[in-house]
Amino acid sequence: MNYFGRIAKLTAIGVAILAAFGVMPKVAHADSFEVTYLAPGVQTPVGITTNYETFNEASFSGTTNFNGSSITGTYSGNYLIEPAGQFGGAGGTGNYIATPTGGSYTLTLSQKVNYFGLWFSALDQGNELSFYNGSTLVYSFSPTDYATLVGACPNASNPYCGNPNTNFLGQDNGQQYAYLNFLDKTGTFNTIVFTEDPAVGKFESDNQAVADVTSIPGTPIGTTPEPSSLLLFGTGILGVAGAVRRRLSN
Repeated sequence: MNYFGRIAKLTAIGVAILAAFGVMPKVAHADSFEVTYLAPGVQTPVGITTNYETFNEASFSGTTNFNGSSITGTYSGNYLIEPAGQFGGAGGTGNYIATPTGGSYTLTLSQKVNYFGLWFSALDQGNELSFYNGSTLVYSFSPTDYATLVGACPNASNPYCGNPNTNFLGQDNGQQYAYLNFLDKTGTFNTIVFTEDPAVGKFESDNQAVADVTSIPGTPIGTTPEPSSLLLFGTGILGVAGAVRRRLSN
């Protein structure tokens, strides 16, 4: 193999290693987020805040103060308020919010915050959350990493598989149910966009919470290395390439 072939091979190996560690960049995030999930069956932001919207009002108007907080949230776009069933409704009662198949809606806050939480129900890999500070995208999340972390469904030994509520227990056991927390560690946001891939289905959730906090409980979802770490990693690959070149020159 000639020199350029060796360099191409090393580059491919480096890219493969980056991909294996889950650090291939999808979107250049402006902020650093910590994402955690709570214990199986937990459906509210326990130990974080009591300020969350249940969507259980007789006629949801599209605005909320998240159970008495000073923050107002306005929902706009393509959303449905649906009665509790196998795919959603924390506690197995009341209502939950969802996109239609392939739909999208936006939550706009009256002030900037650094925390958002929600009970993801019937979680699928078509769900996507996008966090904005004004018009600037600061972070985006799809559940691929989470799904990989807690294991595939259906699985009788996986407590995150299927609806955990008594009246719908075990239904929809091919999908995951968990309360997820999102903490912006380096900034704030005031707009959240909920999007569903039209090829997959709906985006169901409940008990959406907002707050300003310093930390969040739960099991962390894998984080992306800081840019400096990636730079060092890339420098190491280039160093190996240089060593090959020197060896071939001798």
